Amino acid sequence: MRARAERLAAAVLVAALAVTGCSDGAKPSSSSGAPATSSAAPVATDPASVFKAAVAKTNSVALSFTIDSDLGTLGQMQGDGASDPAKQATAYKAELLTPDRKIDISAVLVSPDLYLQVTGITTDRWAHLDVTKVKSLSKLGLDATGSPTGLGALPGEIVTVTRTGPGAFSGTLDKSKTPVAAGAGATEALKSVPFEATVDANGYVTQLVTHTPPLGTAPASSTTAKFANFGSGTIKIERPDSATVEQAPDSLYQTLQ
Repeated sequence: MRARAERLAAAVLVAALAVTGCSDGAKPSSSSGAPATSSAAPVATDPASVFKAAVAKTNSVALSFTIDSDLGTLGQMQGDGASDPAKQATAYKAELLTPDRKIDISAVLVSPDLYLQVTGITTDRWAHLDVTKVKSLSKLGLDATGSPTGLGALPGEIVTVTRTGPGAFSGTLDKSKTPVAAGAGATEALKSVPFEATVDANGYVTQLVTHTPPLGTAPASSTTAKFANFGSGTIKIERPDSATVEQAPDSLYQTLQ
C-alpha cells in the first residue's frame, strides 16, 4: 500500500512540476577615467547578445531566487532557494497547492547527490538520490544545473530576443529537447515558448517569466522567477545531516526514468 501511495503522489508531483518554467563570469570593470583606446573590444548592443551575456553572467555567480508558478488546473507552486554554481549546489523549498492537496517540497542538490523531502513520497527524513542514475532532473522541475528556475538551461534554449524597454526583453525559447516533454504531443509549440525578462544596471537577470504551452493532458502554465543577492558570500548550501538521510526508494527512481 505504501509503494502505491508513493507512486500516486509522485505522479501528481511530476505532472505539476513538468509544466513549470524551470559564460561570462567576469565582474563589471570600474572606470579609471582614461579614454578608451582603439584596441578595446566592441561592446555588443544587439538585444540577443546583451541578453545572452546577462544570462551567462547571472549563471556564473551564487544567488538567491523565488519562484511562483501558475499551473492552471493543476494548481499553484511557490518557493524560494539559492544556488552556487562554483559548488554545483542548489537548495530550495516550495509549496505545491493542487485542487486536492498540499505538497511540500524541499530539495538540496550538491552534485552528484540530491536530497529530497516531498509530502506523500518520502518520510520525514531526507531521501538521497544519485543523480547519475536518473535520466533527467526535469521531472522534478529542475534543469540540468539542479535549479527550478530554468535559468541554467536558458543559454541553449534562446531562439529570439527583442528589447522592449530599458533592461526589458522578450522573446522565444526552444524547450522541445526537454526530456519530460518528449512524446507529449506539443513538440512544435515547445520550439517557440514565450518569455519576458528584466536585466538590472549591473547586467544581472533579475526576473524571468516563461509561458509554457499545454503538454499532453497538462494545461498551459506560467512561471515567474526572481533573482537577487548576486555573488553574495552569505549563500551557503550544505548537505543534510547524515543522521536525517535515508536512501530513496526504488519507486522514486522508477518515476524519474
